[in-house]
Amino acid sequence: MLFTIDKDSLLNKLKIVEKVTAQRGNVQPVLANVLFEAENNVLNLSATDLEISIKAKTTVAVKKEGKITLPAKKLLEIAAKLPDKPVEFSLNEDTNVVNITCGNSKFEIIGISAMEFPRLEDELIDGTEIEIELETFLKSIKNTVYAAANYENRNVISGVFCLIKGNKLEMAATDGNRLTRIIENIKNKDDKSTKIVIPSKTLNEFVRVCSFISEEKVILIVDRSRLTLKTMSFAINSRLIEGEYPPYEQLIPKSTANNSVISRDDLISALDRVSTMVNDRTSIVKFTFNNNKLVLKAETPNSGTSEDIIDCIYSGDELAIAFNYKYVLDSVKTMDSKNVQVGLNGSLSATVFKPESEEDYICLIMPIQIR
Repeated sequence: MLFTIDKDSLLNKLKIVEKVTAQRGNVQPVLANVLFEAENNVLNLSATDLEISIKAKTTVAVKKEGKITLPAKKLLEIAAKLPDKPVEFSLNEDTNVVNITCGNSKFEIIGISAMEFPRLEDELIDGTEIEIELETFLKSIKNTVYAAANYENRNVISGVFCLIKGNKLEMAATDGNRLTRIIENIKNKDDKSTKIVIPSKTLNEFVRVCSFISEEKVILIVDRSRLTLKTMSFAINSRLIEGEYPPYEQLIPKSTANNSVISRDDLISALDRVSTMVNDRTSIVKFTFNNNKLVLKAETPNSGTSEDIIDCIYSGDELAIAFNYKYVLDSVKTMDSKNVQVGLNGSLSATVFKPESEEDYICLIMPIQIR
């Protein structure tokens, strides 16, 4: 194997795939490596942790075709420090040693044979294929994935529900204490549909990778048990989560007895201040709505209390309710709106948080009983 690649292109593609390599020390050593495959003036970089896999490709000058796996973290560290010059990779097939040359800098890296790298499942070609706007898909992920249950649980609510039907994309997530749901308009030119549960880990990885690219479309390819998320420069393959997602629509109140409008920035700042005195075990902040004011209060036994008051629109009877403040912050920070609407049905009922400027995104948060 012998090829030359632009330094920035090398660094970009390594950033895309490196995080998918297995991080634990008790797995196969080759899973900490990136697979390099150079042929037909194209370089494919692949990585997997045996749960999801990712492949990125770029055009390079290939003088001799070949493949090898190289340690991801060490290679990324080297690439980040190289001068802005062409980088040459040369493989000694007898020793699995790769010589990397860039200007006056030279490195020798011991690789592991590509034969030891697990065979990756190919990108789906026979599944349902739906192309949608990347910006819309990313927004929908960011507004839901944070509310999914811990991925280590491996049950259905550790994923994000995704429904595409007609010209609508609906995504939802819950961990049992909160629920997020968003509905977005899309251009579904072939009017295809799908209903799946995507692992939160896969979606978080997709969002991370998209920070390194600039593209307009993503293609979802789905069969009964697998998903491929594909753009022009990379593809992620993942298993889907099996099982019936909870009927979350039934949990969303049709109306709320009391409503408040609060400045998003004021709420975030006040919660940040008050949270300095929360009990680390419970993270409880008490909200009291009354006379167009919101009083936020936290207390920790043997440490003290904190309180902050912000203006809001609220004309109902005084209402005190408590939340895990982290759930509120997670929700409000994803909202692209000047103000936040809060819909309340009592101190023990689920509360609706949503951006004032958008009706189709909500976060439902269960309160904590105040003793």
